[in-house]
Amino acid sequence: MKSGYRLLTPGEIDVLAAQGCWAENWQHIYVAENFSPECIVRVNFYGIVYLGVFDGSIALPGGLSVHSGIYDATLFNVNVGDDTLVTHIHGYIANYDIGPRSYICGVGKIYMEGVSSFGNGIIVSVMPETGGRGTAMYDGLSAQMAYLSAVYRHRPELTAALHSMADRRAAELTSDRGSIGAGARIENVGMIRNVRVGDAAVLQGCLSLSDGTVASCAGAPVLVGNGTVCSGFIIQSGSVVEDGASVTRSFVGQGVTLAKGFSCTDSLFFANSHCENGEAVSVFAGPYTVSHHKSTLLIGSMFSFMNAGSSTNFSNHLYKLGPVHQGVFGRGVKCGSGSYMMLPVRVAPFTTVLGHHSARVDTPDMPFSYILESGGTSCLVPGVNLRSIGLFRDMNKWPARDRRSQAGRIDNIRYEVFSPYTASAMLSGKEMLVRMLSEERFSGSPSSYGGCSISASSLTSGAGRYETALKYYAGLKVIGRLRGRRLGTDGAIAAAMLPESPVGDGRWVDIAGMLAPKAEIDQIVDGIASGQLQSPEAVEARLSVISSNYPIYEWRWVYSHIQPIFNVKPESMNRKTLLNLLRQWAAAAATLFGELEKDASKEFSRDVMTGFALDGSGIEDISADFRSVRGEFDTDSQVKAVKERYQAVSRMMDDIVSSL
Repeated sequence: MKSGYRLLTPGEIDVLAAQGCWAENWQHIYVAENFSPECIVRVNFYGIVYLGVFDGSIALPGGLSVHSGIYDATLFNVNVGDDTLVTHIHGYIANYDIGPRSYICGVGKIYMEGVSSFGNGIIVSVMPETGGRGTAMYDGLSAQMAYLSAVYRHRPELTAALHSMADRRAAELTSDRGSIGAGARIENVGMIRNVRVGDAAVLQGCLSLSDGTVASCAGAPVLVGNGTVCSGFIIQSGSVVEDGASVTRSFVGQGVTLAKGFSCTDSLFFANSHCENGEAVSVFAGPYTVSHHKSTLLIGSMFSFMNAGSSTNFSNHLYKLGPVHQGVFGRGVKCGSGSYMMLPVRVAPFTTVLGHHSARVDTPDMPFSYILESGGTSCLVPGVNLRSIGLFRDMNKWPARDRRSQAGRIDNIRYEVFSPYTASAMLSGKEMLVRMLSEERFSGSPSSYGGCSISASSLTSGAGRYETALKYYAGLKVIGRLRGRRLGTDGAIAAAMLPESPVGDGRWVDIAGMLAPKAEIDQIVDGIASGQLQSPEAVEARLSVISSNYPIYEWRWVYSHIQPIFNVKPESMNRKTLLNLLRQWAAAAATLFGELEKDASKEFSRDVMTGFALDGSGIEDISADFRSVRGEFDTDSQVKAVKERYQAVSRMMDDIVSSL
């Protein structure tokens, strides 16, 4: 008998029997010291059962408040916490611990069968469907840990160590008893088998949940809603799985939404991803992976900050040995309606894919581009997304759409569009385009890169756009570095420029939403492989330090690249060279923001007024109807944001100039 509980008194047994209750053995029913039997009605008890105190009420939607208790249920080896309401159990509840203040109503069966790890330790075959990058999921898995497990297969000792960590975590969580957390609400659910349910979770109208974890908490409840079927799953805090979604051998990270019939198998979804209607198979969906359309198929690929348009389709059927190919899509990729890519592919960050692409595409050093189809050929337009108002909108929307609770965030996410990661790609891309332009003029042959053709005009404009973006990014960081400092002498300027850390001037990587120097990630990899880092908590602590040091490491990279970008030596920076740098930055900023405003103005042109003032009599009615629906160009929120941002950064430069 557990501490704080006692056997039923003969009088209590008589009351329970009179209320339609029956027990296989009344001596196996234990109750809290202040237990009162009045609220236990028509309940069958099997095995060993512990009952709390039922003095309070449960508040239900619509303002109804119902007294706690157990009504019309069959319990086998169940512990029921204080002030819980269990009613209308059509089958039974077996081998479960039910937390206080929970509400369970209209359920078929909730039971444990044998022992379970509740989804922990299940291998998810991401990217190649045939395996080879299988990642073990567990409660608390971060996007970064999953990335290391899936991507670094060239380090087998690392893979073995990570799988051992996952196995140990699964062993720690394995049990023959299920649990339902405090304040959970479970209504009209068909079957729950071998599932651990966290605090404040809402399970409502689910068809079937088996072998999984609903890692809900009071500060970030999980909703699993109508018509859902989940098997071999882990759902993290703050997530929503509803409206007929089907989840099989899959991980659902924090703040994720899977809804409207979306189905996924062998997939990992990390923070704030939102997928509806379509299908995912063997997908590594990093933070902010978005798909809304019924006809969209995401398969065998890795994404982050991604948006898949209607009928987006990735095919891995160009094979003879099975679906072994994979797609790697850099952060911020968008796929237009009807886009198709035959795997394997690798697409640079912030690229827009339009059309049908059957040939291998590999464009890692051409970020912010378009990949178009023309006459069956894949065409690359380098850097054209740098002038897109949509890119500026994306910069602002992602942080605002973080649905995770402030406490206990698992994934490390950096939202920066311009960073050492994308700037390095632009430097490589610019050098490549300049070389291609020289070769084309010499040979007269069309240029190509990564399976895509590039027109001569795109070579020139792409190199120019990359140069402008690099000057804007690096110059803005210089201004941010110097603003507010005393810069009265050349020595003070040079001293203010000096980095605090030697880390950051080499290659950078994007680890599933986290931007970091490759050397720092390599140290973590070595630490895991050598046994120095032996637990997920130890690895996550190191990752968090790297993420928090991003501004310091970023400045080191910028400092090391000021000369190739501005032709100014940072170590000998003085008033004259700083003014030269600022003039270059001002010109780049004016060009960049001017392009953004120009692109935004297209959304207010005469062409997009088509369909307005259907029964009007002329251009004045059309313009009036358009303004009433869409507003004015100068008052549009995104246009205003662009102008305000340009004014803000210009003031920052003025502050620097005035301090010299």
